[in-house]
Order: sequence, then structure tokens, then C-alpha cells
Amino acid sequence: MTHPTPITAVPLPTIEQTGPAGADVVLYTTSVNSAIALQTLASLRDFAEQQGWNVAHEAYDLAPIHIPARRRTGWRTVEQLLVSGEAAGLVAPAEHEMATTHAEQRELREWLLSLPTFAAYPHAGRHSAPLPVDRPTGAPDCALTTAVDREWSHSYAMTPASLRRLRDDARMRLTMLRWPGDIVTAIEVLSRLAYNATVHARPADAERARMTVRLAVTEDDTLVIDVQDPRPDIPLSEAAIDGERGRGLKYARLLGATLSWSISGDTRFKTVRARLLPGEVSL
Repeated sequence: MTHPTPITAVPLPTIEQTGPAGADVVLYTTSVNSAIALQTLASLRDFAEQQGWNVAHEAYDLAPIHIPARRRTGWRTVEQLLVSGEAAGLVAPAEHEMATTHAEQRELREWLLSLPTFAAYPHAGRHSAPLPVDRPTGAPDCALTTAVDREWSHSYAMTPASLRRLRDDARMRLTMLRWPGDIVTAIEVLSRLAYNATVHARPADAERARMTVRLAVTEDDTLVIDVQDPRPDIPLSEAAIDGERGRGLKYARLLGATLSWSISGDTRFKTVRARLLPGEVSL
């Protein structure tokens, strides 16, 4: 595919999201984990069968989502099938699997319209819900109103031993959530917040204490990382949030995260939040 000059403030063309029963379709996804890719393809296959479509081919790439589609072997196979007419439609989890920027989305849609063909994205917009807003304390940006497109949460013991498992879980979940940003950076930011909680917010009964981690991707592809601990009595100072006190939060800010914190409405929990834009990259 070529790369036309982006046109500012012009709506993206839309493509048909349905196809006729009996149409031949090609399934596509990308992931850094083959097991996740195969699981996604199985989900797409079920969706296609429910629409009455015939699955002519399945393809996936083992590549991060930010790698341009034109550089992926599996996607090039998909292109050939659509151009040759061997497949009349494309089924992928969401458009950003192939096109993460406004310009790339315009190019993809115009290319699909030129064939012509149809595309269906059954996972797009799934789990849309507002981010919970606790009583804000500290930085003003903790009161987010952007809708969540997809999310995951889990609780962990507040011990240093939990951090390795947390990092492994986060790597897999960020891949499944298909966040188009730098996953290594996101994991490092999460690790800093979680370590900060285990060191500074552990209650007296540390063996039973739990922290809850939440990863949420908003509709504008912002990643929201929440680490909730049971110590609202230990607030964070503005200096800590600004990265002027404590190495953990300071490093998280250096990685591009915007930090804030809040106390739950029942005053039982404190949440430290980091926001990362998909364009942020690690140092």
C-alpha cells in the first residue's frame, strides 16, 4: 500500500461492515504471542460462521501492533487474497490491527473501497464503559471521563515477590487488549507504581493485604494504569506526583506517564493512576 499525504479535518471514508451470506472471507490478526493469535482467530472464525460467511483463509503475524502492516508477511497474504478476489471480505478484531494512525486508517479504508470489498471488526468498541471516578485528590487529571474500550483487572499480594508475576501478566494482557503503544514502557510504568505500593503502602497485616491492578484502553487509545492499595491514610504529596520526591514515580514520569491519585468514595482505598499515550516510547 502507498502512503498518501494525510488530509487534515476531512472525515475518514467508511466501509461496509456486513457482507452477503455465503461470502468468502479472510481472517487476520497480529500478536506477539502465537497462542493469543490462534485464540483470536478462533473467535473470528466463530463470528464469521455466525454471519453465514465461508472462511477462505486465516492469517496472522507475530509482530507488535505498531509494526506497519505492509511489513508483515501475513498481512501481505491477506492483501493478495483480497486483490485477486479469492476473498470478498476481511474479518479482523479491530481496524487498528492494521492501521494505528489517522493517515493509515484513511489509506486502508480507501484501499478496501477501491477493490471493492467489505470489512468487519467484531472486537471494535467492545466493553465500552466510563472510567470509574473516585473522589479526586492531588493532580486534577485523575477525574477521567473518556470511555473505556477494553480493560482487565486483577489483585495481587502486596509483596515484592508478586512483581514478577505482575509483569508477566501485564505483558500478556496488554497484548490481548491490543494497545498500540510501547508495551515495554507500559510494563515499566506499572512496575514502578506497584513497587511503590508494596514498599510504601503495605498495612500491618501484609500477608493478607492485596493491591488491585487495572489496565484500561480508552476510545482514543490512551492506556490507563491504576494501582489501588488499602492505605488511604498515606496520601501522595504533590511533590511525589510531580516526580520531585521518590525515584519510582519520577522515573514513571520520565517514561512519559501522566500521574494522579484519588481516594475511593468510602475512603477505604487509594488509587494511583498513570496515563500513557500510544505514541510514547521508552527511553
